[in-house]
Amino acid sequence: MRVRFLLITLLMISGYNIAGAIPTRLDNKAASDSLYSELSKATNPADSLSILYNLFDVLPRDTGVPVGFEMIDVADRASNPEAALDVIRNLANRFIRKDSMLQVLYDRTLRYNNPDIEHYIPVSQDDLKETQTFLSLLRNTSQARQNDLDERREALLKLQKTMSLTPPEDLYERIVLQHAICTLLAHFGASDMLTTKLDELGRMVAELPTQSIALRNFYNVTSARLYSENGDYERAMQADQNTLDCITTLEAKYAKQKRNFRNYDANRYVIYTRFLSNYPLLAPHEVEKYYKMAMRLVDSDFTSYETNRIFPGPQIYYNLSNKNYATALQYIKSCIDDPHNQHLRRRLIKDEIECAQALGDNETLLQASLEYNTILEKHLSERLDQKLQELQLLSDTSDITDSYNRLTLEKQQSEAKALRKFTILMAVAAAILLIFVIVLYNLNRRNKQLVKTLDQSNHALRTESENLENSRAELLKARDSAQKANNLKTDFIKNMSYEVSAPLKAINEYCKLIVDCANASDRKYLERFTSLVELNSDLLTTIVNDVLHISEIDSNSVPIKNRSTDLRNLCSMVLDGVRNRLAPGVSLQFDASSPAISLFTDPQRLHQILLNLLTNAAKFTTKGSIMLGYTIDPSNEKVIFNVTDTGIGIKADKKEVIFDRFVKLDKETQGAGLGLTISRMLARLLGGDLHLDTSYNKGARFILAIPKK
Repeated sequence: MRVRFLLITLLMISGYNIAGAIPTRLDNKAASDSLYSELSKATNPADSLSILYNLFDVLPRDTGVPVGFEMIDVADRASNPEAALDVIRNLANRFIRKDSMLQVLYDRTLRYNNPDIEHYIPVSQDDLKETQTFLSLLRNTSQARQNDLDERREALLKLQKTMSLTPPEDLYERIVLQHAICTLLAHFGASDMLTTKLDELGRMVAELPTQSIALRNFYNVTSARLYSENGDYERAMQADQNTLDCITTLEAKYAKQKRNFRNYDANRYVIYTRFLSNYPLLAPHEVEKYYKMAMRLVDSDFTSYETNRIFPGPQIYYNLSNKNYATALQYIKSCIDDPHNQHLRRRLIKDEIECAQALGDNETLLQASLEYNTILEKHLSERLDQKLQELQLLSDTSDITDSYNRLTLEKQQSEAKALRKFTILMAVAAAILLIFVIVLYNLNRRNKQLVKTLDQSNHALRTESENLENSRAELLKARDSAQKANNLKTDFIKNMSYEVSAPLKAINEYCKLIVDCANASDRKYLERFTSLVELNSDLLTTIVNDVLHISEIDSNSVPIKNRSTDLRNLCSMVLDGVRNRLAPGVSLQFDASSPAISLFTDPQRLHQILLNLLTNAAKFTTKGSIMLGYTIDPSNEKVIFNVTDTGIGIKADKKEVIFDRFVKLDKETQGAGLGLTISRMLARLLGGDLHLDTSYNKGARFILAIPKK
């Protein structure tokens, strides 16, 4: 009855979740429906347990938890405590951050080693100890994360004292205590001590029975992360390789149990990414191999795909390894500001600096270097604090050892005093005393060496800090020089614009004067040349004005004066201003369906954008029509302008190139290639954007989106 009740409940939950889920490479709903159907036909606990295992693996983590607890009861009824303990370990992985639930699972294991309680079930002691130790290790991690700094220090000293003075005889208990010490040291950032303690923990784990895969895998995963954070990348990679070996062993085990939905692809993806992050240590063929393996998982596994979408680590490290800096920089910029990647920001900024230097991207290099200096200063300060904490921990540990030695020495002296008549025992006591003196001397010498090492580290840190400050000053000086040069360029362009405008106006006026003063017979002939002079003067004036506008926008000196603007009146003025540029036979139209509305924006800048777009359309349209219109996008609170022509059109692959400065697709066409550049820059100053509609193929259509407010 309990199984059927659980079945109905999970059907409801699973149906709801799967209906709204994103499709993955496995048809989870079809698989779970099939398993529910099989479960309803199961006639005994053993058959139900096999089906529940697959159901537990295929369901989402939260939805599968009730199945896991039911599996424990089913395993007990099937007289299969080994399976029950395996399920408890699987459930524990889903409650890593919930200490209360880990305690519940631990209490559940007590029924298997206490013959005095009701419903006692005998089980292999190695299997039971492995499960209880596994739960204790997870609780170590959870509790260390919850405690504050003082609580961690007090707990660490207590554990150190226990391991130094009265270490447990049981191997599993020693592993739990040693892991707790490593976890606390990791929170203190005590790198040297942590490496030593991790090595000791590894030696303890190596003494476990060969079937203790869960504990070995837990150690490999933990040590890989801690070694990597500690900068010991070779050991981290070895630990990750050991994890892959454990995964292979587990998959073979689960294949025999017909657990067809157990999937470790997400774990493999993380390991391959971590391998690639250490690409300087890898041979080129290894980089290629791990990259292909990681990307295959991205294509086939939904969790790996989601992880890669947030942080495309394989692509970044692969392109850095192959010196594809432009591609690597694009990937870095796509993810560096994601909140999920804050713990990687220092590494990403360092890689960004490497790419920018290789590409000569001075703007990115300057910004990244300034931020990296700030982060590095903070990191160095934190590392200094961690070194001081580590030294304090070493001092406290030394005090514990000294206390132990002092007690032992007092005991020896007491025995020597009681047995002073026995010369031989006195000699032995003296020898022991000498040994302790030598030990104390060695400890004192070691402490002095540590102090000396710390002084050297402090000196190196101060030197590096000074170098960073000098680099920062040089970068600021370079930035100021660049800004000064930019200002001089802007002033020069403005002055040249004003100097050129006056002579152009004079040329036009003198041409008109010549025509007016000429004989009637010569006037028609001279008017033709005067028109050419005026046309070219206008063209030159347009080019000068475009360069001036670009300069003003670059120097952030373009004023934006927003006010309520009647769009129909503005469009009418723009159309009137471009009619004289139309080729014979080309019609200029306004979309009558455009609503009569007012827009709060800068009418001068909007007029300039639309005039540029219509002028471009007139330039490249020799027959047909040109239409200006606009619509309202209520969902995004925007007004969408469109300028459509039946001219020569623009290829889709040029949709971004045409907005670059001085770009002309037709070199024979008049102009400097700045009109579209200025129009997009002005559109963005108004809070909108401008792009080419590549779906239109009868000419060209530009879309301008401007916020309503």
